[in-house]
Order: sequence, then structure tokens, then C-alpha cells
Amino acid sequence: MTDTTHAPATEPTFVWTDPAEEAVYHRTVEACLIDPRIARRLESRPGVTADGVRAAMTTDANITRALLPCLDTRAKYRAAADKLEAARSALAQARADVEFDVRSVLVWGLAVLMGAVAIVGPRYSSPSFWPAAIALGVLGVILGLLLAWTLSSERSEENLENQFELLENLLALKPRELSARIELKRWKNDLRQNGTHPVVLLVIEALLGDDPHSVLQPDNYEGLRAAQGSGYVVTSSATRELERKLSILEGGTIAVCGPRGSGKTTLLAHAVAEGDFKVSAHVPATYTPHDFLLSLFSDVCEEYIKRAGFEPPAFTRLSGLVRGMRKVRRALRTFRRRIFFALPAAALIVLGSFATARSLWLTYDDTIHSGVNAVTRWTTHHVLDIWQGNNLGAGLLITLAGPFIWQVRRSARWRRHLRALPRTFLRTLALCLIAAAFISIPMDAELRRHTETLLEQGSPFLLAELLLLIAFLALLLTGYVKKNVRLGKRTFPARRLFSPAALCCLAGFVELFRRNDEAVAMFLDQDNPTRLLCFTVGMLPLSIARRAKGREPALVTRCRDQLYHLKTVQTTSAAVTPGASQIAALAGTHTSALSTIPSKFPELVGEFRELLAHIAEQVLEEGHRTMIALDELDRLGSDVQARAFLSEIKAILGVPHVYYLISVAEDVGAAFVRRGLPHRDATDSSLDDIVHVQPCDLDESRALMDRRAPGLTPPYVLLAHALSGGIPRDLIRYGRRIMEMRERTSSLELTDISRRLILEELSDTLAGYRTLLAKQQWTAENAGMLNNYRELTAQLRVACVCHTDTVTRTLERFSAQPAPGATPSAPLPEDITHLCHEASVYAYYALTLLQIFSAPAFDQHSSQAEVNGPAGDPQCLAEARLELTVSSYSARPLVSDVRRAWSLPPVTALALTATIPAPRLRPCPLHPEP
Repeated sequence: MTDTTHAPATEPTFVWTDPAEEAVYHRTVEACLIDPRIARRLESRPGVTADGVRAAMTTDANITRALLPCLDTRAKYRAAADKLEAARSALAQARADVEFDVRSVLVWGLAVLMGAVAIVGPRYSSPSFWPAAIALGVLGVILGLLLAWTLSSERSEENLENQFELLENLLALKPRELSARIELKRWKNDLRQNGTHPVVLLVIEALLGDDPHSVLQPDNYEGLRAAQGSGYVVTSSATRELERKLSILEGGTIAVCGPRGSGKTTLLAHAVAEGDFKVSAHVPATYTPHDFLLSLFSDVCEEYIKRAGFEPPAFTRLSGLVRGMRKVRRALRTFRRRIFFALPAAALIVLGSFATARSLWLTYDDTIHSGVNAVTRWTTHHVLDIWQGNNLGAGLLITLAGPFIWQVRRSARWRRHLRALPRTFLRTLALCLIAAAFISIPMDAELRRHTETLLEQGSPFLLAELLLLIAFLALLLTGYVKKNVRLGKRTFPARRLFSPAALCCLAGFVELFRRNDEAVAMFLDQDNPTRLLCFTVGMLPLSIARRAKGREPALVTRCRDQLYHLKTVQTTSAAVTPGASQIAALAGTHTSALSTIPSKFPELVGEFRELLAHIAEQVLEEGHRTMIALDELDRLGSDVQARAFLSEIKAILGVPHVYYLISVAEDVGAAFVRRGLPHRDATDSSLDDIVHVQPCDLDESRALMDRRAPGLTPPYVLLAHALSGGIPRDLIRYGRRIMEMRERTSSLELTDISRRLILEELSDTLAGYRTLLAKQQWTAENAGMLNNYRELTAQLRVACVCHTDTVTRTLERFSAQPAPGATPSAPLPEDITHLCHEASVYAYYALTLLQIFSAPAFDQHSSQAEVNGPAGDPQCLAEARLELTVSSYSARPLVSDVRRAWSLPPVTALALTATIPAPRLRPCPLHPEP
């Protein structure tokens, strides 16, 4: 943005040629100022006001910059406006030139009368067409004579030409006004979206002054509130890599490894495509392989039953009587709801079609009876012939059919055909009745005659009816598709506006239909009740066939049986009590019981593999994939436990056409990478491939934050990216912390927010290190180091802006190398030395972030750092944070390189001469805690 953004509004240099264009431009500017995304940026710094933006938007440079992207729509509007202006000028000229005389007035009056007769006459005249035709012919002859008489006068001829021109201009004015309004609206929308809106943002950026991106002004941060959400998933390189591996393999085990919080769970949750069969299982921290497989087996069975459209069995403790009563109550409620509508509907159908049904019965009663009797006699005659041996061929065929029927009892296909026979018969009967109702229409002579007469009358009626029908359907669909309609400043539900308009079109359609005798005659054709009855009767068996639920597939039944076997203990008992007569008084009792035994682990593995293979085969035939996702394997405690878990469940892996996705820790992935070397464990034979989920780079972090917090400026994204190291879970957490710091500091500036955030994070981290150090053994000679941690933590907790130099010197002293407190007379144990070195390097890293982000002119320093070398790349800040998780000794040189690139001196052991000052006991009076 140039300096023209600050030009005053009283001295605009841009000259508008059209006041309407100027008004539109100013309206779009005002619309941008009330846009929430822009309104929240106002008043963020002194001078960033609505008046300042209005003043800057009146300068020549900004007006030109706003109009430049909209040249096409503006040119179309200008062309439409020029045509409208030409039409208005021509109309004004025609009005000035037009005159009226008796002859021209008579011509126009007679022409109007002829039009009225042509439109209204056929509707109100007798059924014959000739009276209206004769009247039009007479009026035409009179109009011709009158026109000749008018043209015989030079003055009347000129008046008639001027009147024609006036009428032509009047008719052309409205379409051109409509065209101009449409083009003006298009240009206005284009100008607002692509012209003034971007320029207003640039103006605000210029008004912000130095470091405009250091002002925290996100559009919203609702995505940061939800730790997980399908709407905030961003495609990453790991997602693309996993999809490639899935497309290459035909089943197998793929491990997803990466640091905790890197998005392994999200990757597993969204790896499934539309229609795939997926079961997810979370590995418990403590487990037994048998119990885990029982749970996974049950989940697979339940998910497949749901996928097939059936309900899994509910294992409850309710008695059979209670469950039966509940089913009866549900059935009664359903019956009551249906009967409430069924009785009136049935009554109306019976009332309307009873006469037609009775007429059909009286007409075809004798025919039906005679046909049934003929079929009965024919069947009886042939059965008796076969029984008496008079038809040997038929007897042989029937005899052979007996063994065939006995054999097909084992055929599942024939059993399916027999079970589907009633539904097939109902569908066939329904389709025949419905087809007969429609096929009879073109075969009806009366309907053909009425149709030919209607076509001979002309097309205005048909065209009007077609337009009304199309308008009815269009308005009705628009009301259902659109949710809301904005009229001015109010918003209305679309159905409230479009449904009444659609009903008006339908009413017009019915009214025009009613006024046409031929159309009414077609509607009241004597065979139409019979067609409607056939259609209604045909829909009844079709509905019954559609509602008839097919038998449960064999695979679903198998899953259901397996669930009962896995989750219940089935017991069957039988008792036999033989007894003699009462005289002998001899009796006996015998009882036997059968109880199922839970499957052992090897049997359970075999059953699981067999059933899952059948499910995968069925899903593959449908064109989809079967996936088993085992998540949270990295939470078992150690890599030894994770490998032991893989060894235990290795037996269920390798099912054909089944993809196992397992999230593992980085060390398990490293073991798989070392396969083929002098190293072998369970990962060699358990895993087929591996996907490494790396922390996000800066571009991926930007994409993630743009999805969750649109409008978050690059410095804040970099701050969260550096603190988190690119780990998505921590990235989202630090995004929330940034918003929290904005509320707590009541500031929008990067210097205040970053300073507060970094110091609080450092204080919490050092408090954690002090807790770890408290578990070590200390002596009087080296216990002073704990005081350093206490004093530094307290100093950071009450730090404010007026003591920035004090905090910086304190952190420099603490982060110096070697660790403070280590003297030759009091050497530190190795464990304490290692923890102290980690704490000092983390403080060194936090000090670097504090000096980078809390200093003014961040954009300038960032650009200069990138020029100073590779360590000045912003991504190096996150790499230094990740290096801390590997080794503090390798992280310190990297942090020093980053400091040199950002023109910050590395911290050396010379800082040991400084001491940690005592913390302030009272809050700062200039910067109180909010």
C-alpha cells in the first residue's frame, strides 16, 4: 500500500462520470466496514478508524485499485446504462414529436378491439369456432379500410409513425431498465468481493503502521476449541502416503508411527473411504490377548450387522415377559399412529371408487366365473387322466419332478427363489395393474378425439399450462433447496415465500384447465375412474412387497450367532420322569444339562480369521475395503510391551483382503526400518509396511491454523509452530493459549502476547523440572541449585514489561553452560546434571523465542534472519524445539545458530557472573494482573 491510503477525503483526485457508480462505490465501502472480519480490525491501533478508512478509500490510487479487478462487469454495466440512456432519450424525443388525430386514434382503437376479440371471444362464444372467426374477419376488413384512409393523409401518416415509434420505445424501456439493474447488481457484488474488500484490508494494514501482522485479529477461532473435528482435517503428506500404500496392497498390515500428538489417530479415523467397512479398537494400557480379541471380535460382528441394515442383539437382564410387553407397547403405538391416518384414507378411497368397482364386478362377474370353472375342469380332467393311466407321458414327467424337488432342498439358490416368490408375484401384479392404467390412455378413442380437438384450437392454452406447471415445480423445488432468502435487512425462510407462489401457479393451472371444455372432458372421461382404481390397487401390493423384509443374510446370521457365543453362556437342560402306576408306587427322575464352553484363544483366533475373511470377501464384491484400525498402541508404556502385544496378536493379522492399520510409537517404527540388519523382532513378520507421520512443517501448520482459526496472521502461526515443534496437538493447544493471552493481557500486540505466553510456558516447565529434581538425592553443598529454580520460577511468574531487561539477564544466567551450581568442590550426580542441562537448554530456547517475538519490528527482523543464512529460516525454530526431544546437547548448538541468524549473541558461560534477583513480592502498580 502506498502513501495515498492516508490522503484526506476533502481532496479526491478521481472524477466520477456517473453519480450512480460513485454511490455504488461508497455503498460497497460501507458494506465492507460493517463486515465482521473488517469491523474487528478497526480501533486495534490509534488511527485505525472507520473515518480513516473512508478517507483513504476516496483517494485516486485506492479507487483505481478497487475498480481495476472489476473492469469487465463495470464495462457491461456501462454498456447497459448507455443503452438505457439512449432508450430514455429516444422516448423523450418520441413524446415530443407525437401528435394525435382522429384517424390514428381510430386505427389504434380498432386494433385493440380486434386483439380483445381474438383473446376473449373463443372462451365466451358458442362451441363453434365460426362466430369468432367471422367477427375477426369483419374487424380486419374495417381496419384495412381505416388504415388506407389514414395513410391517405400526410399528417395522419406521420402521426401514426410517431405513435409506433413511441410504442416501440415504451416497450423497449422496461427490458433495458431491468438489464441495467441486473448489470449494476453484478458489478456491485463483484466490486465488493474483488475490489473494495481487498483494498480496505490493504488500507487497514497501512493504517496499522509498522508490523501490521503483529496485531492479533483472527476472523474466528472456533476450530481451536474442538480438539478433534472432521471439519478441521487438513490433508498432509502422511495422508497421501497412506492412500498410496492402500491402493497398492491387497490387504496387509500397515503401521502408522510418529511422535505423540502428531495426528496418528486422526489419520486412522479418516483413512476410510465412502462405503468401506471399518472397525476401530483402542488398545488398553493393561490387556490380555484373549480379552482384547473377544472385544474386537464382538465389534466386528456388531458393525457388520449394522452395515447390513439389521439391529444387533441387545443383551439385557430384563425378563422375557418385560421384553415382550415392551414389544407389544411399541407395536400398539405404531398401530395407533398408522390407523389414525389409515381409516380416513381407506374411507375416502372406498367412497370414491365403490361405484367403479361395483360396475366392474357386474360387468366381468360372469366372465371371471366361467374362466375359473374352465380352468378347474381342465385341471380335474388331466389329473384324472394321469391317475387312471391314460396319460403316460405326463405321469413320467410328474414322477421325475418328485426326486428333483427333493434334491433342490439343499440348494440355497432355489430356497432364495422360493422365499422371494411371494414378493415377486406381488411386484409383477402391481406393475401389470399400473402399466394397464397408463397403456389404456393412448388406446382410448374418446381421449384421442379430445386431444386432437385441443391441438386444433391452437397453442396458447398449452403454452400457458406448460409455463404454469414449470413455474410451479421451479418455485416448489427452490423453496426446498434454498434455506433462507434475504429481503433488505430481514431474512425469511425460503418455503414461506416460494410455497405460496407455487400454490398460486398451481391455482392458475387448475383455473385455466377448468375453463377449457376439451380439457375438462378429458379429465372427466368415463374410463378415468377405472384407470385410477387400477393404479391405486396396483400401488397396494407394491407397497406390501417393498415393506416385506427379506430374510436375514447368512453372514449376518453367523455374526449374530457369534455374538451370542461371545457374550453369553448358553445352557440347555432336559428332565425325564418315568413312573409306574400309583399302585406300584414306583417312580424315577433323570436330568441332563448342556452348557457352552468359552472358546480358547487358538479357537477364537481361527473363528475370527474365518468370519473376517468371509466379511472381507463380501465387502470386496461390493467394491469396498475392509479395515481394522488398532489405535493407541503407543500408550502401552514401553516399546517392549508394544512388541509383546504385536507378537500376541500376530495370529489375527494377514487375513486376505483385510487392511490392518496400527498406530505405533517411533521406536517400533525404527525397529521395522532396521529389518534385514542383524536385528529381528516381532515387527519383521507382523508389519507389511509403515507410514511415518512427521511433525508439520510451517506450510502445513499454516494450513491447519487457517482451517481452525481463519485470519490468524503469520507471526502468531510461527509462534505456535515454534513452541509446538509442529506437533498438531500442541499446535492447537498453543493456538488456544494465544487467544487466552489476548484476554488476559487485554492487548492485541505480538510483543505483549508472546512475552506473556513464553514466560508462562517456561515457568510451568521449570516447575516440572524442579519436581523431577526433588526426587534426587541432594547435599548441603549442591542444594543451592534448587533455590535457583525456585527463584527463577517466582521471577517469571510475576514478570512484567517494566522489568524486561531483568528477566532477560536472569534467563541468560540460568541458560549458560555449564549448569549453574556445579562446582569442582560439589560435583553433581549424573542424573541431576542431565536434568539441569535439559532445563538450561530449554530456558535457552525460551529466551531465544522471547527475544525474537517480543522485540518490535518483527517482520523486518524475520526478513533479515532469512538473509543471514539457513538457520534464519523460520522452520529452524521448530526444528530446534524438536531437537530438544532428542538431546539437549545437540539442541544447544542449533539454538545458538538460530540466535546468530536473528542477530542475537549466543549465551556463554560468562553469564555465570550474574545472579538471579529476588522476585517481586507485590504486583507491579503500572501493569497489574488482569
